[in-house]
Amino acid sequence: MVELSGAAKKRIETLVKDQVEKHQKDIKGLRLTTSGTIPNVEYALAFVEEDKIEAGDVSVEANGIRFYMESRNAKFLEDIEIDFVENLEKSGFKIENPKVIKPEPLSPEIPENEADLSDPVAQSVQKVLDSEINPSIASHGGHITLIGVKDQVAYVRLGGGCQGCGQASVTLQQGVVVAIKKAVPEIRDVLDVTNHAVGSNPYYA
Repeated sequence: MVELSGAAKKRIETLVKDQVEKHQKDIKGLRLTTSGTIPNVEYALAFVEEDKIEAGDVSVEANGIRFYMESRNAKFLEDIEIDFVENLEKSGFKIENPKVIKPEPLSPEIPENEADLSDPVAQSVQKVLDSEINPSIASHGGHITLIGVKDQVAYVRLGGGCQGCGQASVTLQQGVVVAIKKAVPEIRDVLDVTNHAVGSNPYYA
């Protein structure tokens, strides 16, 4: 589930040893957390003491190090790769998910507002949004707008309660993407162009 390099393991063991010696705390492992929305996802590591283990935590071991994560994030974090990089420019942990693909910049041909529904593929995507997705997220005050379809990619914008929500990436990847690609096989990817720094539930400070 988690791949840990030798360099990262060595650094973690050093940090844990220092933490135990300085604070006399029993460290059981590290908590792996995620924030932000795809593709701008950020990861973080934190020490886990015995009394900080939650009942619903998923626990995995990688290269002799125990990692804990919330069950709702376990699927998203299952392919995480953790390394420790140290050079003249910087040093620190490098955490990546190889399945998270950085999108290319939006083409200027993609409209700023709602999509042109004269395209049959765009019509099909809009139908999925209207009949399946938006009704299911309306109870949370959210809605999703189709911005455009180009090169088999559907560009969407999240609004209402979904804009800035910390679970927006989960909603997108586990719900929206799956539903659209299943109903419209011409679509190979769905990209979120939302500015999640603002909104009714801003996730970023």
